[in-house]
Amino acid sequence: MQGPPGTGKTVTSACVVYHLARAGQGPVLVCAPSNVAVDQLAEKIAQTGLKVVRLCAKSREAVSSPVEHLTLHFIVRNLEVPELAELRKLQQLKDELGELSAADEKKYKSLKRSTEREILNAADVICTTCVGAGDPRLSDFRFFKVLIDECTQATEPECLIPIVMGAKQLVLVGDHCQLGPVIMCKKAAKAGLSQSLFERLVALGVRPIRLQVQYRMHPCLSEFPSNVFYEVVPQKLGLTQQGTLQNGVTTMERTMPSLEMMWPSPERPMYFHVSMGQEEISASGTSYLNRTEASYVEKTVTQLLKSGMAPSQIGVITPYEGQRAHIVNYMLRCGPLRKQLYQELEVASVDAFQGREKDVIVLSCVRSNDHASVGFLNDPRRLNVALTRARCV
Repeated sequence: MQGPPGTGKTVTSACVVYHLARAGQGPVLVCAPSNVAVDQLAEKIAQTGLKVVRLCAKSREAVSSPVEHLTLHFIVRNLEVPELAELRKLQQLKDELGELSAADEKKYKSLKRSTEREILNAADVICTTCVGAGDPRLSDFRFFKVLIDECTQATEPECLIPIVMGAKQLVLVGDHCQLGPVIMCKKAAKAGLSQSLFERLVALGVRPIRLQVQYRMHPCLSEFPSNVFYEVVPQKLGLTQQGTLQNGVTTMERTMPSLEMMWPSPERPMYFHVSMGQEEISASGTSYLNRTEASYVEKTVTQLLKSGMAPSQIGVITPYEGQRAHIVNYMLRCGPLRKQLYQELEVASVDAFQGREKDVIVLSCVRSNDHASVGFLNDPRRLNVALTRARCV
């Protein structure tokens, strides 16, 4: 299933999982490459009324999460059942003393294992990362139905971990027109690890089911991505081209009347600001920044805040970590408004913002040089992600 930006992949995935679970044949295994994606999906699936258990890695059990009440370790700790009185006593003793005697530790581990197994057996849906599907606690399970969300951001070996757990029915959800797996090693990327399983299947001729109605962007913002990235279809006369992405929201629903901006075209809430500032290598030596662009970003953000927008509505994105850090420092140092307003603003990289959205997005492209080099910005998928984060502006 291919989900272009704003088409409701998460909601659709939750709906698919609900019907898979209701069909029987044991618990459904739901995976995604990142913990954030798994938490988001677990939250949505839990709203359908299914029994959802979120399995975390042992190293992440101390990390707070929005779905903590669904996590296995939380349920084990807070299960009020008379049969678990001994486990609770041992847990309390362990918390107070830090460690147990050899005999008590053995008893504690045995009781905890059997409790975890019972909870997992009773679940309708088990949510974990792709790598987490290889957890020893799931080794005795066989999952006939598996759904992998954001699978275009997972490497192929990652996707194989949940698949080999006994899958007879597999649902892959993603968008190969957005960013793929992040592979730092150039040799590994060249060997083929930068291609996801979803992309491989598409290249082999397996046609994905595409969600075609987007509910995020102002219609004029979705026009370019639709025409360029999503199956361009020539019109009958051959004069214009039109993409398959349709709008589920109207212009009025995405218009912000309080925003006093001088748009070059009044009916299109977007503009490109040409900056003549030169790029430079950041302090880390591995990234870039552009001081002139950063000052324009600050001026734009200040104008938006003065027009009555909350910092939570605005997102500043840039492809380079060096520019991200510089923008944060520059706004705190030179911004004329209260520092707290700038601190509450989210400034992130384009890659980190995939799957997210804000009412207003300010994009700083950074690259500006005499030899027309744009580096990794030449990846059209990164451009697609960058241009589809905004809801209104």
